[in-house]
Amino acid sequence: MGNGRGRSTRAAVLQAAGELIAELGWGRVSTRLVAERAGVRPGVVHYHFASQQQLLTEAATAVLSGFVSQALVALSELDDVRSGLAGLVGSLAGLGPGQPAHLLFTETYLAASRDEAVAAALSGVLADFRTELTRWLRAGGVPAAEAGDLAALLGAALDGIALHRVLDPALPLHRLADLLGRLVPDDQGGAP
Repeated sequence: MGNGRGRSTRAAVLQAAGELIAELGWGRVSTRLVAERAGVRPGVVHYHFASQQQLLTEAATAVLSGFVSQALVALSELDDVRSGLAGLVGSLAGLGPGQPAHLLFTETYLAASRDEAVAAALSGVLADFRTELTRWLRAGGVPAAEAGDLAALLGAALDGIALHRVLDPALPLHRLADLLGRLVPDDQGGAP
């Protein structure tokens, strides 16, 4: 298989797996279904991935990494820490209960609670997010001694808000963003 064609096929398989996780749930995705969705033979899926679990883990973490990257790019374009926090919380507005990204997020967290490899991969995405968020907070004037802990708290709060939106889609995101903004002292909310 040509190098470019192989990468394209692998990407199509990953995309198909990510879509199916959101549609069917982690446990109902099979390599046969992924192959059908990607338009390839089942053997091609096995050629690119050692196991179904590896495929699903890689597909899910790729989607979540993309979501995190988009949020961090948007964050870097905002004027100050409080606006950034509001932007991060606001980015969850599109993660309603029936949205594919939200379903994939939830399914991946559930799978991580049952599988160490999934947990390790998801922890890597989380660590990257916290590292970049810590860097951004420090650039915004949050003391280095507090920035890492604040990034961990914000990550946990964002996850919790996303999960709570399943039960309460009317969650007042703007109010929650204001409350999170209060965690940053007035003299540290300036431009990063």
